[in-house]
Amino acid sequence: MSLAVAGFLLAAGCSGGDGDGRRTIVASIYPLAFVAERLTGPEWEVIDLTPPGVEAHDLELSLEQRAAIQEADLVLYLGDIGFQPQVERAVDDASGLLVETGSFSIEEGNYDPHFWVVPTGIDHILFDLTLALGQIDSDEQWLELSLPLRTEARRMHAMYHKSLEVADCQFRTIIVTHEAFDVLSLYDIEQFGLSGLTPEAEPTAERLAQARELIDGGQAGAVFYEEHEEARQLAESFAADAGVPALPLSTLESRPAEGDYFTVMEDNLESLREGLGCR
Repeated sequence: MSLAVAGFLLAAGCSGGDGDGRRTIVASIYPLAFVAERLTGPEWEVIDLTPPGVEAHDLELSLEQRAAIQEADLVLYLGDIGFQPQVERAVDDASGLLVETGSFSIEEGNYDPHFWVVPTGIDHILFDLTLALGQIDSDEQWLELSLPLRTEARRMHAMYHKSLEVADCQFRTIIVTHEAFDVLSLYDIEQFGLSGLTPEAEPTAERLAQARELIDGGQAGAVFYEEHEEARQLAESFAADAGVPALPLSTLESRPAEGDYFTVMEDNLESLREGLGCR
């Protein structure tokens, strides 16, 4: 695993904080905020920049959020990879420690940065975050504190491995509304996007025809859609025409309305097993 942990610490008393003595972590998307919240205690405030239901790619920062980035003790984001352009520009003004958690996926030749849609993504975040927190507070046993979360992530990874990779599944291709699930290849699953990495892109007639060929040829048996209404409508319309189910599959870019990262990952696994016909 390669890291991109960059930045510097200011002299004592010059870093951020939220005004009540707590230190502050700003996280650009929900999975990063989730890990930070689980790892740190009440002495820390975690600010999630991406509100629930907001498309992370299109995040527009408020003045308050820009100020939070500038003043935070630690800013946790994906790196300069074009995923959240406003965040990537705003971190130039940060006074605290910058922690990039997504650059490794680009460096390893995987253009799709959605590494957190499989449970092993937690390890990537924890590795970078515990290293950074150790620079801020070397008295805390961050590695030890991370063990429960690592254990939970590895248990979930084992579930995915057993339920998908090892299982007898009728299909091995998922048709998705946009290509955010390339990392599922870890479990021998291939994605085909009705649109590309940009969720707002309209599917072309050629892509729709290719997806229909996958279904008619017995290579795919469902259409998976992310949280947004436009994606659901597209998936349901196409799936109805093709005679297959449309199933939810969260990208986890923003905080879920109910539950947390792991409960959504369990829901995703259930959808995948149903759509792939796994036994």
